[in-house]
Amino acid sequence: MTATTGRALARDLAGAVALAEGAIAQRVLVAVDGIDLAATNAFGERVQHERGDDVAALVRRCARAAADGERVALVARAVDLAAARVELAQIAARRLGVVVHAIAEPAPAGQPPSESGIAPALALGDLPWGMLLAAGAGDAVDLALVARRAAEDSGCPFFVVHERAHAHQVEPLAAPSRELCEAFLGGPRPMAPQQAGASERAFADRVPFALGSAMRELEALSARRHDVIERVPGVDAALALVGVGVLGDSLLAEIERQRAAGHDVAAVRVVAWRPFPAARLVKALGRAFAITVLEGVDRSLAANGPLAVQLKAAFADALTWAPDYPGIGRIPRIASGVVAPHREIDSGDLDAIVANMLADERGKRSFVIGGDEASALSAPPIARVAPPSFAMRGVVARREVALTAIDLGVAVLASALGLRTRAAVRALAEEEGGGFAFDLVAGRERPRGAHAPHAMRVVALGQASSLARGNPLARLAVGGLVAVPSGHRSADAIWAEVPPWAKALVFDRGARVVGWSPGAEVDDPWVLGAAFVGIALAAAAGDRALGGGRSIDGAVVAREVSEALRVGGQDAAAHAEQGARAAREAFEAHVEVPRATIEREDDGVRLGRRDSRASA
Repeated sequence: MTATTGRALARDLAGAVALAEGAIAQRVLVAVDGIDLAATNAFGERVQHERGDDVAALVRRCARAAADGERVALVARAVDLAAARVELAQIAARRLGVVVHAIAEPAPAGQPPSESGIAPALALGDLPWGMLLAAGAGDAVDLALVARRAAEDSGCPFFVVHERAHAHQVEPLAAPSRELCEAFLGGPRPMAPQQAGASERAFADRVPFALGSAMRELEALSARRHDVIERVPGVDAALALVGVGVLGDSLLAEIERQRAAGHDVAAVRVVAWRPFPAARLVKALGRAFAITVLEGVDRSLAANGPLAVQLKAAFADALTWAPDYPGIGRIPRIASGVVAPHREIDSGDLDAIVANMLADERGKRSFVIGGDEASALSAPPIARVAPPSFAMRGVVARREVALTAIDLGVAVLASALGLRTRAAVRALAEEEGGGFAFDLVAGRERPRGAHAPHAMRVVALGQASSLARGNPLARLAVGGLVAVPSGHRSADAIWAEVPPWAKALVFDRGARVVGWSPGAEVDDPWVLGAAFVGIALAAAAGDRALGGGRSIDGAVVAREVSEALRVGGQDAAAHAEQGARAAREAFEAHVEVPRATIEREDDGVRLGRRDSRASA
């Protein structure tokens, strides 16, 4: 399901790939589900769409179409591309500018680590193809454009690797315009295929220049910056974290919080796996004393993971004065970390990694996040400090309600408040109350990271019973807001329904409490999702961290939600009026418990602190 305002669609990873290739390709061959292409591309040409399960046969058809002068793309699972290695090598030998989108699936239970996640994609790295590692739906669109331009300019085919996270992720995205596509790619027809004959190494030398040129040109046309590596902050630091793909994006997202805590730490995300930016990495990391490489590929019989091996080789070349490398006098202490395939990275894990680097020689040189106790890191205590961006968690019993809430939420927050948004749905453990959580993050800049936010400014509960099953407030930030479902309209009655342990947690974190109606009498997930959007708008509109926002009222909320519902699907359009009414009621009719009422609950707070959930 997708929801939209007049400006952008809420897209998941498959939707982002379809959006990009539907705008620029003439023929798209697909071996995965969820790729719904437009009938015509941005140039007005009909997009040919072919579906098949034999990936090797699809690769051969790609080669024929590209040789005939068509702009062609393939979308397939990374693990299935291994069966087409011979055909992929032949495409490179013929210098055909083909783009293949490799979808890296998370590991289901019992699947070998080498067959899941990003590992099968990196195993294709010995082919003479370029390879870019995307991080999320927004990144997928831009890197699809960059790969296309670089492939056509250099005659080197490109992989774009997309990792599906354990949580369902969406972002609001607009299709590339015809003006952008024409200016960036030069028209609807690709360049003539490069002639084979020159050595493979001679063609490889063209690729870094073509890739760099494509990234700079896209930045000039769209104001969205891309590079073969990303570093935050731009200055040297004593400690550094390095990753690729969605893990690398999560590292970049957490750096501001780590530096605010007093740690001199930087993060680097590697975007281009082939050509590998070895000299650039040494230049970016050469002054660090300690580096931790975090990756999702566990090669237990190898010395390190693939990224750590590449980085250590780059430093060895620099230390021995290899041409084009910056000169260095020493190699930093490099630790290699792996995230277990079944595990989602968390901000607490990154705190543990930084603490491990600060332990100097006492720290572990290799570790596994989510592994056995011998290979794990000990996590320091967590302080839930309010994030600089707006972060809200909604807790519901049904996954379809969470999905509709994020589809509507990312579109409406972008349209009504002019925010850059990103959202995810993930299952909650029993200790967090069970059910499903949707995490909605918004700010003036594009939110980064696929992991759950470190702290939430808002926690909205769909059912009061979740407070009895576990602690859904564990990530509530200091000074945050808790929205509890209630049929009462008086603040005292709402506060009386809150369990003692939750009262203690609210008191100790200086949080606010409001009672709201999520429209529980309606079973339609679109209407229930719309109610959550109303409370999100009420919280975001008054959030001082989003300074410069637009002033909105209940009428604006109803109009924005109604418009999003009408284009969200046939069933959603039938309930647009109900959804708009539910959103407006949540926006206008919530009741806040005065702080004085919270602070006079001395006995209840003392009783609540005896519960371990109050100090979680």
